[in-house]
Amino acid sequence: MAVRNSAKAIIVRDEKILLNRCHSRFGIYYALPGGGQRPGELLPETIRREVMEETGYTAEPTRMAGIYEQITRRWEGAPDHKMYFLFRCRLSDAPRCAPSERDAFQLSSEWVELAEAVQGRLFPRTVRDNLMKMIYSDTPIYLGSERKG
Repeated sequence: MAVRNSAKAIIVRDEKILLNRCHSRFGIYYALPGGGQRPGELLPETIRREVMEETGYTAEPTRMAGIYEQITRRWEGAPDHKMYFLFRCRLSDAPRCAPSERDAFQLSSEWVELAEAVQGRLFPRTVRDNLMKMIYSDTPIYLGSERKG
């Protein structure tokens, strides 16, 4: 089972957070923009590429905010093992472009009130439950490791 690194962006502006609005068989949910690290790619490069692809914004990581590990059982094949590296980011002054490559379940990108994000369907739950700490803490937070399924 290979471990997959995933870099996620926490981008806050005017008490709103940039989230991807997604749809699955369980309904509408939100997720931080970002995704899988490619071989030879540094995590900050992953953040810049993924945020641009999914949202059209140019983001610059400013600090590591959190780390989270998850192993999920699949219906078939080996379990999915991910390491989430969560970064606080700022937007550059570059104009927004059209998203070029949205995730499979992604419908759009939206600015969501922080208060709504921490009470709503932001997944993974451990990210939602620790979001405010990651935003306002000066040090990275270990969010834990878990097996699901």
